[in-house]
Amino acid sequence: MAGDLCDLSAKKTVVLTHDESTLVVALVDINAKNRQTMETRFWDQLRLLYHDLGLSTADFQAYQRVSKLWQINQTVSRQQVGRLNLITPAVKAFLAERLMDDHKLSWKLSHIMRKTVTGDTVFWEDTPAMLATDQLVWHPAEIPALTDQSALQQTWVTLQKTAKVATAALESEDNRQFEKVAHQIQRVNRELIAAFIQFAQTKYAAKTVKSYQQALDFYLNEYLANRLVTVLDDDAAEVGDLYLHGGSLTECKRVQRTMKKFYQFLVQQQLMTKSAYQTIRSNLDESVELVLFELDEYDDFYD
Repeated sequence: MAGDLCDLSAKKTVVLTHDESTLVVALVDINAKNRQTMETRFWDQLRLLYHDLGLSTADFQAYQRVSKLWQINQTVSRQQVGRLNLITPAVKAFLAERLMDDHKLSWKLSHIMRKTVTGDTVFWEDTPAMLATDQLVWHPAEIPALTDQSALQQTWVTLQKTAKVATAALESEDNRQFEKVAHQIQRVNRELIAAFIQFAQTKYAAKTVKSYQQALDFYLNEYLANRLVTVLDDDAAEVGDLYLHGGSLTECKRVQRTMKKFYQFLVQQQLMTKSAYQTIRSNLDESVELVLFELDEYDDFYD
């Protein structure tokens, strides 16, 4: 199942969807203090939904045996992200009505029908038969590094155009369009990442370059692109949200450092202004500092 955050005022709700059925698990009010309980809460709610569907304990245990280890931010299918985008308005509406119970919210969201990429309609009643459907795994294509400055400039122009299309796609209920734009963002990202890595190889040790590559592949092309967020968007600086998605504080800081280097490269290539970089750098710092502040408050509470 894939997950995302839904913001409502100061509260964050994690919503996880099955890649084919209407099944949805919602975890209300996730924060730095209780994020370590997400895995337990997820399995508890999934068990209750299995019961609601008339499935047996043996069915649930079989699902647990074949499922992968608990992970967040690992991309399985971009169709899941399209589903998350489509049900977000319903999540916000239910939360606005003060529906703060994990099970009740999950049950209501799971009853929202969905459209598949083939145009078929799937209902709650179809879910038991679909839980055995094999998950799809996406394998990114290899993109060669850009060595020509004019090609890099053209890639940047393409990203700017794609960012505008992404805004419309986020408001659309067309899963195919969502998938198409996500593909476009990822392709442009891979070209920019390849150019940055080629540059970094002349400046840094191999171990450091490998760390940069892994951080950018994950953050830009798994975490951001599947939310139709580009490096041009303000949300790209919200690296602290990785912690609420289950990432470690070390990972947040690693992505933060890498993004600073990446944005510096964009400035050096005259793709971004120094002023814009300073703003983004400040936002990157504030995002991580907010997580540290919340953790300090948590420690003080229990001291």
